[in-house]
Amino acid sequence: MFNRFCSAALCCLLAPSAWCGAPFSFESAPGRLPKNVVPVSYDVAIVPDADALRFTGTESVKLQFRAATATVQFNSLNETLSHVLLDGTPVKSVSSSDERQLTTVMLAKPVSGLHTLSFSYSGKIETQPQGLFAQKYTKSGGGQAVMLSTQFEATDARRMFPCWDEPAFRATFHLTVTVPKSWATVGNMPIAQRTVQGESATVSFQRSPKMPSYLLEFSAGDLREVSAERGGTQFGVWAVAGHEQDGAVALASAQDILADYNDYFAYPYPLPKLDSIAVPGGFSGAMENWGAITYNDQALLVGPSSTMQDRQTVFSIQAHEMAHQWFGDLVTMGWWDDTWLNESFASWRAAKETAERYPAWRWWEQEDESKESAMAADARATSHAIEQHVTDELQAANSFDSDITYSKGEALLRMLEAYIGEDVFRQGIRSYIKSRAYSNAAAADLWNALRQASGKNVPAVAAPWIEKPGFPLVSVSAACDSSGNRTLTLSQKRFLLTDGSATGAQWQVPLRIRIGTAAPRNLLLDSQEQKTAAGRCDEALSINADAVGYYRVQYDATTLAVNTRAFPGAVDGDRIALLDDQWALVGNGGASLQDFLALASSMGTDRDARAWQQIVRALSSIEFAERGSPGHPAFAAYARALIKPVADELRWDAAPQETPNVGDLRDTLLRDLSSWGDQATIDEARRRFAAFVKDSHGLSADAQTTLLTIVGQNADAATFAQLHALAKGAKDDTFMERCYVALARVRDPDLARQVVQIALSDELPPQANTLGLRLILTLAREHPRLSWDTYIAHQDQLMKSVATEERPLVLAQQAPAVYWDALPLDQLEAWVRANIPKGASDNLARGMETAHHLAAQKPALVKAADAYLASAKHAAR
Repeated sequence: MFNRFCSAALCCLLAPSAWCGAPFSFESAPGRLPKNVVPVSYDVAIVPDADALRFTGTESVKLQFRAATATVQFNSLNETLSHVLLDGTPVKSVSSSDERQLTTVMLAKPVSGLHTLSFSYSGKIETQPQGLFAQKYTKSGGGQAVMLSTQFEATDARRMFPCWDEPAFRATFHLTVTVPKSWATVGNMPIAQRTVQGESATVSFQRSPKMPSYLLEFSAGDLREVSAERGGTQFGVWAVAGHEQDGAVALASAQDILADYNDYFAYPYPLPKLDSIAVPGGFSGAMENWGAITYNDQALLVGPSSTMQDRQTVFSIQAHEMAHQWFGDLVTMGWWDDTWLNESFASWRAAKETAERYPAWRWWEQEDESKESAMAADARATSHAIEQHVTDELQAANSFDSDITYSKGEALLRMLEAYIGEDVFRQGIRSYIKSRAYSNAAAADLWNALRQASGKNVPAVAAPWIEKPGFPLVSVSAACDSSGNRTLTLSQKRFLLTDGSATGAQWQVPLRIRIGTAAPRNLLLDSQEQKTAAGRCDEALSINADAVGYYRVQYDATTLAVNTRAFPGAVDGDRIALLDDQWALVGNGGASLQDFLALASSMGTDRDARAWQQIVRALSSIEFAERGSPGHPAFAAYARALIKPVADELRWDAAPQETPNVGDLRDTLLRDLSSWGDQATIDEARRRFAAFVKDSHGLSADAQTTLLTIVGQNADAATFAQLHALAKGAKDDTFMERCYVALARVRDPDLARQVVQIALSDELPPQANTLGLRLILTLAREHPRLSWDTYIAHQDQLMKSVATEERPLVLAQQAPAVYWDALPLDQLEAWVRANIPKGASDNLARGMETAHHLAAQKPALVKAADAYLASAKHAAR
């Protein structure tokens, strides 16, 4: 599953699993269901009624009774069972509990061996992305329609059919559905038979391979496809009628990605087809159902209004979900403690695939942003380990933490790959996939495969990184001999948001050391302190070459001065790592703002987008902190002067053959020049917007977002009305959302209140059911109190696209991270605590730690920035 809530880190408990050190064993895998009765194969037939939001079904499950018992227990939720039979004979009793999400069947006597349990049942079609759900949307020609789809991960298959809804229980599935005959149907496997009866059609899909219940998929509606065949696999991209041609880019990409993965894993994709289904609205992101991946339509379709960034997002999400066809589907984690075995690997493999297919995108530089987000979350004292102990459905549903489970895990795998070597790493992955195919795995299975391939003690290196929270700060102290040769003393301690009691923690840290611009060398820092030679003292030094490592580095003052002088000519990745670390050290009081700004000032007119994005984000944080203070005008002027030369050199319009990163840089600089009050930029944006309103064909999709953002932020009533009209009259959802989000950036308080009315109105189409929340959260930057008041007054409406079990965890971390500056923190915490269950208290602690850090950092940044500008002014006299 691709990160569904990028603005919130969703996580569970700190304690590592008791079984994390052992290979997978079905007997010892955690779970609530007893393992003496195991499903072998399911036959499920459902008849959904989308108008009534109900369905009826029949089910037959072949069971292996591994030990004699008269009790059969499985998962169910919001379902009523009837005519329950074992081998055609009525059972003694049936009891279902929605509170426990369990059904218990009592047999007349104990049995063993193979038997068949069958029953009829009825259930509920959901309106949120959980179980079988109905998604309303506006048709391309106007009018309302609905499609059905499924979202079962983590524990929602039980909402559509009673089942053994835990990942260790793998079985085959034969699904039959009855729908209106005009509807198309898509499932994990190709259609085996379709029979029309009056106005209905009954469709049976071929039986699936052995897989866990959460990977079953069914979608139906007025769908169309674009398709192709390559290498023996049938590919299809499905969308609601009128949008199918927007799937052409994804169709071509899917064929390339699958070919690359077949080669990388040396285990060919085992299903006969791979479909991708665009759901108009529904969940955010995507879900890796085996052979039938579902996507939010904005994460799959590429149309005339799509930007280069949209195309990059679509490709990277496809690469993520398709990696799951091996990591997660072919080989599944044994329990939700090891969710990272699915998600971290899919994120890492997707980044690697994107970087290899599109080197001009400089993808690993872009991925540094997600790594930095993970490190910011992981620097909290309340952070949690990658491997989390999950005990119930609430925790399982919220173990998909975008920062830790996805991004930290991805960074760890990249660091390990660099440590043992790319080819050796791939050998280990191939061995792991082959040995665990059609089965389950634990972390130990992976580490053992990598150890066998590399001959290195990978488990000892890797285990601390997944079993405990946090990461190290590597301190560097250099000593020079009389000949100028340099010896480093390297030490480590845990890096924290505040420089509190960080000692005691220790990792085996795979360092990558570069002297000057030479090729890096590896060094394993496996103690609290060790020494190594490192070239000459007048040469630049990077302890995290190419920003591959998941750790911070603090250089002594002399070495930092050398690195600052050499900064303009440094390798891009090394500059990125140094900027990352210096800004993080400013944040926890470990470095001065002056040292960071010295690096920023030495960038000159270099065009590395990621480096400038880091600088601009830091400047934006300071500018935001300075608002309302006497020093704000001076700092805004300083920030404008720092980036203006690069913006002037790039101008507004893309040059021929311009690479995407240059376009990203232009967009970043122009947006922030406007935000910091550069009147020339604002005036030019207004001129271009006036021309765009008259002729929208004169501006590329890539240029629209920046232009509309600047115009929306600085809009007066007339301009706001023009932008609003563009949003309401948009012919496609991509451009529509672009316009609405631009409206939400407005600084005028009266116009901001209009944005609230829009976000809560029926004006937004049903397929944009995540847009209302996005608009309110966007307002928080300029109008925090207005946004907060709206957020708490209308949370049910704004959260309607968030699955029920996930909502408390979203609130626990989203609200503190967004609204730390909107109201007193004790009031913020009290409101959140009153609206979440006790099981989410750890998440609230993490959210509030972030909020307290941001609140404390604000005056510290003002003080440091004012002092810096005062000293610079004095030095200039």
